[in-house]
Amino acid sequence: MDIKPTKGLRVKVNATREAVFGEEGVEIKKIAAFDASSSLGVLTGRTLVGFCEVEMASLDGKKHWYPMQQVQTENGDAIKEEEIPIEVDDDAEEDEEP
Repeated sequence: MDIKPTKGLRVKVNATREAVFGEEGVEIKKIAAFDASSSLGVLTGRTLVGFCEVEMASLDGKKHWYPMQQVQTENGDAIKEEEIPIEVDDDAEEDEEP
C-alpha cells in the first residue's frame, strides 16, 4: 500500500544517502547505516523531488532529508510522493517584469 507523506506520520528510515541543503545548493551525501534504535522518525509533511523531511528525535533531534524510497511507515508501507502538475503559459515571457 502506498501512503502519502503526511505530517506526523511515524516512519522507519533505511537510508544510505541524505540531501543537505546549503547556501550554494543541494548536496547528496552517503551516510552510515542506521541501527534499529535510531531509525525511527516522524515526517514533517515536506517533500521535494523524491526526498522527504524526517524529524529524527531518536538520532539527533534534527530534521533530515531522505530519499522517499528508503523510508517506510512503521507497518512497512511505502511512502509515495504526490505529483502535482504545474501548467505553464507558453505565451508568457520570462524576461517580463511586473
